[in-house]
Amino acid sequence: MTPARFLALIDPAGSDVAARLKRRAIDSGKLAPVFDRGPLTVLTAADTRHVEASERGLIVGDLFRAARSARADMRDGDAIAASGIVPVDRYWGDYVALTLSADERSVAAFRSPSGGVHAFRIRRGPLVCIASHIEYLLEPGPVRPAIDWSSVAHHLAFAHLHTGATGISGIDEILPGECAMEHEGRSERSTLWSPWAFTTRERRAATFEDAAARVHDAVIRATAALVPPGGKVALELSGGLDSSIVAAALAAAQANAVALNLATPGAEGDERLYARAVAERTHIPLIETLVEGDIDLTEVAPRVEARPGMLAMLRLADRSFALRGREHRVEAFINGTGGDCVFCSLGTVAPAIDRLQAHGMTVGLATTIRDIAAVHGDNVWTVARMARRRRRRGRPVPIWKRNRHFLNDALLPAAPDHHPWLDEPEGAPPGTRAHIHAILASYAHLEGYGRHAVAPSLFPLLSQPVVEACLTVPTWLWVAGGRDRAVAREAFRGDLPRAIIERRTKGAMDAFCARTFELNRPKLRSFLLDGLLAGAGLLDRGTIEACLAHPLANRDQLFYRLLPIVDTEGWIRGVAGAPS
Repeated sequence: MTPARFLALIDPAGSDVAARLKRRAIDSGKLAPVFDRGPLTVLTAADTRHVEASERGLIVGDLFRAARSARADMRDGDAIAASGIVPVDRYWGDYVALTLSADERSVAAFRSPSGGVHAFRIRRGPLVCIASHIEYLLEPGPVRPAIDWSSVAHHLAFAHLHTGATGISGIDEILPGECAMEHEGRSERSTLWSPWAFTTRERRAATFEDAAARVHDAVIRATAALVPPGGKVALELSGGLDSSIVAAALAAAQANAVALNLATPGAEGDERLYARAVAERTHIPLIETLVEGDIDLTEVAPRVEARPGMLAMLRLADRSFALRGREHRVEAFINGTGGDCVFCSLGTVAPAIDRLQAHGMTVGLATTIRDIAAVHGDNVWTVARMARRRRRRGRPVPIWKRNRHFLNDALLPAAPDHHPWLDEPEGAPPGTRAHIHAILASYAHLEGYGRHAVAPSLFPLLSQPVVEACLTVPTWLWVAGGRDRAVAREAFRGDLPRAIIERRTKGAMDAFCARTFELNRPKLRSFLLDGLLAGAGLLDRGTIEACLAHPLANRDQLFYRLLPIVDTEGWIRGVAGAPS
């Protein structure tokens, strides 16, 4: 199993540039034409799945029927061709759909809501190129891609928010759930799938039991569909609730899986006892690895990526997963990424405000306040006061939290760029808003991993069926009984050990990260203050110098604010030094 790879050329004028790009892709042996009609030419890798939409185009990637999560085939392609677009209420998957209009003058490019296949885009006159991987859009030669410094500033100011812009000048991206209509040199964007559509009162789960059943069914169906038939997958099993739920779903699908557990030195990073309990219950073989060694946070990989990706702090774990993946010849990695976000682990009083807005001053509101107090180990009066103050503040401005730590505030954008998922209905409940924002933020942590050279990653908890099911659950049900992620716990109570379902603690890497930062502190000063971000004026040199001048104090968490800047500097240097 390899990630979907494609290059689409939308060329109404028959340009030489399109012909050159097509020839280069074919000569490389990496891509071959699979569709060529009117202004649309699509090339894919030989092992990339696609469904032909009759003579109207094709869907590149994995497409499943929503009803039973069975893989789509030619019959589905004919039905999609008749409508001209993928009906998102009838299909899901990781795909990009490219379809011609009936008069063959326009091309619609729709990216699936899960966002599992990228759709990077560049315009060269009337020619529009859309690709799954950014290297297909770059011309060979000595000139390096130009950094879009305004996008870099946005990336640093609004952490975990990916909008349509990338960090490479001239290249943007079609967002998950978004359709770009290309028509003779003009482009129009529209949103065909929005998370807000699943938060309405009409779609809301009526009871806690109904909510748990919805979540259980969605996770089981999505995981079974995503796992390659007959292929072996490596489950990244931490021992936490989210990855354990994926283990239960793999067991239900009778998947050929091996579980990989990584532990860091020290008790806080060792969850092996929990992982063993899950492996024993699900009958999935477990391989344990103690991650030891040093990480060079200033190490730069010379390659072109759209944005900063994997955190440098995770390099040892990434390399360990890659090694085990090769040893076991896995076709995919699979994990519980996004679980905290999808299962609505908000850590705020917002569910109480949501229930008040929905039902008023009822006994149920008092129950939710008690539940939130129990989740956070607080008292009900403190929670009630916090909820009252939070409700009075209203909608936050800006809508996405703005970061200024270690940055030159004068060069940062005041508000985030537009993202359609931030367009909320009037009177949107704050808990639902936070739930959607958390899901959106999780999409920023899916790329840039070295192990993807071995096999792609599958993220079942971020699949469309699971996200939709979880959005229909009122936020106050997620804290029912005084437990975070309560619905997910109940959904898999019969499939996992009680120690996992009832677990209140989480593994941590604070000691490991602090040690790594301290080892790197002497060389981070020149790496940052003599680097490209500083040269662009984006850093507050004084606060960085002060931070790096002294060893970390006990329990000092401020260094975590500096790590994204370190990662961004590394990404910029990687783009600048990447081979042509």
